[in-house]
Amino acid sequence: MTRKKQHFESTERTCNQTILSLSKIVTESILGILNTEEIVQKLQDNPENKLALWEQLKIMIFTRICVLVYALSILQVILRVQLNIIGGYLYRDSVHEEDSLVDSELQAKYLSLCHHFVDRGVEDLVKQIETAVKKVVEPVSLKKKMTLREVEQIFWSIQTILCTDATGDPVKKMVQYLMGNAEISGAKLDTIVKETMDLLESDEVNSITMSSISRSFSSIIDEIANLFVSKSAPTSKNHLEVNVDHVITNGALKLGATPDTFVDVNKVEIHFVKLLPVISELITKNTCKGNTNIPDLLTQQLTLSDKLKLLGANIYEVFSSA
Repeated sequence: MTRKKQHFESTERTCNQTILSLSKIVTESILGILNTEEIVQKLQDNPENKLALWEQLKIMIFTRICVLVYALSILQVILRVQLNIIGGYLYRDSVHEEDSLVDSELQAKYLSLCHHFVDRGVEDLVKQIETAVKKVVEPVSLKKKMTLREVEQIFWSIQTILCTDATGDPVKKMVQYLMGNAEISGAKLDTIVKETMDLLESDEVNSITMSSISRSFSSIIDEIANLFVSKSAPTSKNHLEVNVDHVITNGALKLGATPDTFVDVNKVEIHFVKLLPVISELITKNTCKGNTNIPDLLTQQLTLSDKLKLLGANIYEVFSSA
């Protein structure tokens, strides 16, 4: 193994560890800002404003999911860009020791920029996404019977509003989330920051970020589909029969106990008000596949994404060879 390859793999490990650590912090921040537990607690007391609280809850649950999708995707991209730029520079410095580009102080200042996204950036993202969620979710009655396709359409409508917002598209605001109003002092740091900004604003990086966001939404729809699957299983069977595997084939549910029985999952309907608590549990409880939850599931998928890995490798190659 070449020295350069060893250094890149070390950079990749550092990147993954940093992503896992900061993803947990970002998730905790989002769940703290959008605190559904307080509303649930009030609902348990059966208050007079119960309907108003349910209306708040439906907005908050969908906002939580959408903010998690955008925040965790954007965090992955920002960190892969930053750590592979700095990793490339550090390798170059190790080869050309007489002309050092990055010292430990500059490295610390540069990497600390990401903390703006973890703090203020997430708050801005919540406000932006909540506005889009309200436009789509507020008109949906709590009494409405929802199909899987209608739930899916809610998420795609929110994403469409955000990506067509000329001034508020989160993907196009990555530099703002990273930088805020940070003052950059020093010519070397200024150069690296400008290179970072150029990458984050590039069409290629925007496209990869949008692809990551869309894939994350698809994963969430898959998890919600499983909720509809469970509702379509026959209730008259005994506990041994109910525990058979479900197989989805072209939108139809095949129940293992009776091979010829098919249920069209897309025709299953669940009252919106009954769907909200189980969707909410996907976020905070380990009810997703692999005994995990939405934040951990998305973080794992994004960290293993070939597109994001290739992005990091290409950036490292450019900055280590320049």
